[in-house]
Amino acid sequence: MTTIELEFFSENPDEIAALRAYWQLADDGEAWAQTVAEVRHQHGLSSVQMTRLVREGADARLPDVACPQCGDAAVATSRTNLTELARLTNILCASCTNLAQAEQARLATERADAQRNAIAQLFPVHHTNTPDPQQMTLFTAVALHTLFSDPAVEDEGMTTPTKIWPKDRPWAPARLRTDYERRLVLSDPPVIRAHPGSHPNAFAWESDNPTGSIYLGDVSYYLLGAESSLPARSVWLLRELNRIFREGPWPAAWHHQWKDLWDELALAQASAYLDMKLAEHHLDMKQGDGTLTALSDALATFSLGQVFNFIYRATKDSAAYYQRGGVNKRQAANSTVGRISAAADRARANGWEIKPFSMPWTLPMTAVGEILVGKVMWQPDMTQVASRDINPPLHAWTASGSTADSAAEWPSDERPDERPACPSDDEINDDCVGCGRQIYQATVCEQCKLL
Repeated sequence: MTTIELEFFSENPDEIAALRAYWQLADDGEAWAQTVAEVRHQHGLSSVQMTRLVREGADARLPDVACPQCGDAAVATSRTNLTELARLTNILCASCTNLAQAEQARLATERADAQRNAIAQLFPVHHTNTPDPQQMTLFTAVALHTLFSDPAVEDEGMTTPTKIWPKDRPWAPARLRTDYERRLVLSDPPVIRAHPGSHPNAFAWESDNPTGSIYLGDVSYYLLGAESSLPARSVWLLRELNRIFREGPWPAAWHHQWKDLWDELALAQASAYLDMKLAEHHLDMKQGDGTLTALSDALATFSLGQVFNFIYRATKDSAAYYQRGGVNKRQAANSTVGRISAAADRARANGWEIKPFSMPWTLPMTAVGEILVGKVMWQPDMTQVASRDINPPLHAWTASGSTADSAAEWPSDERPDERPACPSDDEINDDCVGCGRQIYQATVCEQCKLL
């Protein structure tokens, strides 16, 4: 049998009577004499008024149930709480609960401070090795520009973890994000380091000590450099990269790297578009090397938007193939790759003009792709032109016509074309017989030779 001692805080006789009725036990000492609805009806109280009165009008002490910490009698806040206290006799009182929570908060703060100190010792901020944009690969330049042009960097010079970039503008394609971040961290010479202000969960721990490893996607970075102010480093880097992107000339190596990076990003977009269109038809397919090879083959001739056209029609036909019966969803989905390859081969053989699709709003362009397409290549869109039909902007070449002052350092069989600054009419032949481009001192351009 539970004993209840009431301590009233109200002097209103009606409220005291309502509280006595609320906490009144039946003769057996287990059930309640009246239901809450009956008490409310008897005293003319609404549900909100009854709840407020029980919470503020009195304390219901249980002398038979003591706090295990201080020994004071437990205080019930409601009938439900009284039942719980009677069943679980080890519940702390409100005062002891507050003290326990304060102690836990203090320990958590001390542990967080200890973690911060350990991280700062293992991952200090370096003030040397200012990166030279002229020595960077094109990928490094584009990836760094993307990371440090984020407005969040302006405060502390610390990048946003790549995993939590907004879905409508992710940092890089999902299938390439981890690989891109790893390539940037391991770039030679080094350009970024893990920021000690990153969340502790971004570091690997063993016995409350950081192991020196980081979790890609969760960690934030700072830019290496001699400048003491981290935000100032990113400002300087963006200014230098913007100048090269806008005015040139490009470093010599970039002329051999832009197409691979473009094709890599286009393939990732095509792969994501294929997954999206299959999902719209409730089909699912695990993309392997064969699928990526088929998409790469189509992208070698057609623009990304034209490949979107092939994928759209192929997934639609695969869905119809499944609806006709006789095959399961996996077989129908796997037939999509063959349809894409066949459509690309027929269009290529017959010289068909394929209508390019635009980038769908449900498949946003990544930040890395935006920088490469717009800032570096000066292209309005990635979907409307094939990579084989793209040329670097004019300012990518030096004033003398070579790709860079260091072009002479390239092997003779790999040296970029050296173009005259102002060719005369005699030096300009007819258009390329393969693609129609205007070329110098030749009848077939270099890209058509390769094809």
